[in-house]
Amino acid sequence: MKNLKFILILFLLSKSAISQSYKTSLVIEKAKSYLKSTVGEELFKYFELDPDSYYQYETKSGKTKFKKINKGSWTRGKFVKGNGIRFILNHPEFQYLYVNKMFTIHLDSELNLAKEIYIANIPKFLLRNEPSDWLTDNEIKSVIEKQNLKKPIKPITRRLEFNYKTEEFYWIVFNTLYKEKCFSDQEILHIDPINGIIKKHYEERQRKMHCYE
Repeated sequence: MKNLKFILILFLLSKSAISQSYKTSLVIEKAKSYLKSTVGEELFKYFELDPDSYYQYETKSGKTKFKKINKGSWTRGKFVKGNGIRFILNHPEFQYLYVNKMFTIHLDSELNLAKEIYIANIPKFLLRNEPSDWLTDNEIKSVIEKQNLKKPIKPITRRLEFNYKTEEFYWIVFNTLYKEKCFSDQEILHIDPINGIIKKHYEERQRKMHCYE
């Protein structure tokens, strides 16, 4: 019985060491631990594993393939990169549509963190574990109303955006002045979500993609 256990342990160790194949649960837990140490234990509670997360592996023939991390108890072939171990932030104070809330954990073949986790697109009040310091919806509406915008042909719309160059959030406001089948003329505002400062105010003709007049 002892010999059987010893053989089993050797088999599992050799499976991991030779082929660099890992238990998928281990890969996920490794990714979770790096994410938790980066964002903090309190905020980490609001992250969920993306069901479409994948890992990259190399077959015996040298081909590179991808497979979902939650499919199977062991990774296949030679584990190359875990560049698809993704987590989604689902926080009650950050429920805005169209904003990227997906965060990728890059692991090397030894399951070490291969690349710093990018978290600049998480609001600072969440990282500080503090209440939101952003203006409310009504306060943003009040800022818009004070801008003396041109007369619209449809209700004004807005959405939250993140500028990856400046690493700042802003509200982008669309005031539609004219519209046809394939394009529309927009009066646009960029508003700071914390202090309501107007960062940009301009007009632009926007064309629909794959639209033929």
